[in-house]
Amino acid sequence: MKKSILLLTLSFLSISIQGYSQMNKKPNIVLFFVDDMGWKDPAFMGSDYHETPNLDQFASEGVVFHNAYSAGPNCAPSRACMISGQYTPRHGKMAVWDSKRGIEEQMRLEPVPDQGLPLENYTLAEALKDGGYKTGIFGKWHIAGTPSDQGFDVNGETDASEINFKETNDPKDIFSLTEKACDFMESNQDKPFFLFLSHHTVHTKWEARQPMIDYFEKKEKGKIHKNAKYAAMVKHTDDSMGMIMEKLKALGLDENTIVFFTSDNGAIGKVKQTPLRGAKGMLYEGGIRVPLVVRYPSKIQPSNSTEPIINIDFYPTMLEMAGLEKAKDKVLDGESFAPILQGEKETLSRSTIYYHYPIYLDGKNARGARDEYFRNRPVTVAIQGDWKLLFFHEEYVLDGGEKQIASNHMVELYNLREDPSEKKDLSSIETKKRDQLLKDVKRWMKKTNAPLAMKKTPENYRPVYKRGNHKRKMTH
Repeated sequence: MKKSILLLTLSFLSISIQGYSQMNKKPNIVLFFVDDMGWKDPAFMGSDYHETPNLDQFASEGVVFHNAYSAGPNCAPSRACMISGQYTPRHGKMAVWDSKRGIEEQMRLEPVPDQGLPLENYTLAEALKDGGYKTGIFGKWHIAGTPSDQGFDVNGETDASEINFKETNDPKDIFSLTEKACDFMESNQDKPFFLFLSHHTVHTKWEARQPMIDYFEKKEKGKIHKNAKYAAMVKHTDDSMGMIMEKLKALGLDENTIVFFTSDNGAIGKVKQTPLRGAKGMLYEGGIRVPLVVRYPSKIQPSNSTEPIINIDFYPTMLEMAGLEKAKDKVLDGESFAPILQGEKETLSRSTIYYHYPIYLDGKNARGARDEYFRNRPVTVAIQGDWKLLFFHEEYVLDGGEKQIASNHMVELYNLREDPSEKKDLSSIETKKRDQLLKDVKRWMKKTNAPLAMKKTPENYRPVYKRGNHKRKMTH
């Protein structure tokens, strides 16, 4: 009996020491990054068809940001902005594969050439690694070079072209990637780690296990969402989150781990995000609004926030929460929202977030687009409080610029609070707000050396990008 009591006491003492040890090391950081999941896709964000019980539980335990944004309307630029903590003009990664995609005859300007994220750009992974973190990525990289070049100790990058659902019965490798991520956490449980779980779901091609598809086929369809295969993919993504959270708890790391959940951009056009206009590839809200939840049980209380957060804010936020200083020569465009997470503030000090996309992105007859030919024409955007301005380069360069602003359709202005669907352009009505935001945009462009798309000349002409060997485009 005495021996049993002694063993029990030692067991409790061991658990207490382990817990004390975990709480006195830097927090682990997990970034659960989904590909193309829209703002309204999770059930906790309002889907009337998808089922996300693990994410719903996660959201109930964390801070839910209802006005969160990706820093780009599609994969590569958003990821480059997030990992660098910088807007596109700082690093030059503005497009996926190329900045000149679509019908050339409809391109009135020559777009700014795209480039890979430079190796000398000091990334979030490098900053955390230098701060004592073990860093690992599993899944999609999609920027330039390899993750090993830019701060990751463990490189579990996978390319979408290498995934074969028919052979593995593991749609988009979601479960194998999650298992590898869990192994990474277990192997590094005694030191602080940064896990970047970067899923290929829910990007097309849509893939899911047949029993899950069958389940949703039998379920009553929603008014917003109704595609069974897509719903099954969302559910598999939710299962992955459940596996991650279960592993953290099993390892005793749950209380001292900050978990970020978000998406790299808005959903594709087939997946509605009512009431938002547009979809992936556009700078309207449907292309850039994303779900975002942050959970850290030992330091933050569950709450909801309407403060606009953009993924360039992740870099300074993670550094602050890890107790690390920014590198002296590193320019960060984002702002830490750690004070919001910790309940110390409700808003950030900045007034405006920006987008700069002097490119053409194909997408004939895309739902919500400005015209029938492109998802994106060269444009710079400012979101300031309730107001959003889109500044289009073609009309500025070729159609009289500001002198003809009353008639040349150079800008669009929306009040997002009153008109989240961006149906009513107020640029000819709210002229003072229009002119003030345009002035702010031009000042920001000068500050960041943001180039306009150019008049076409023989010297700057480049042929239109043709889809082919995309890996050629992802080198430095």
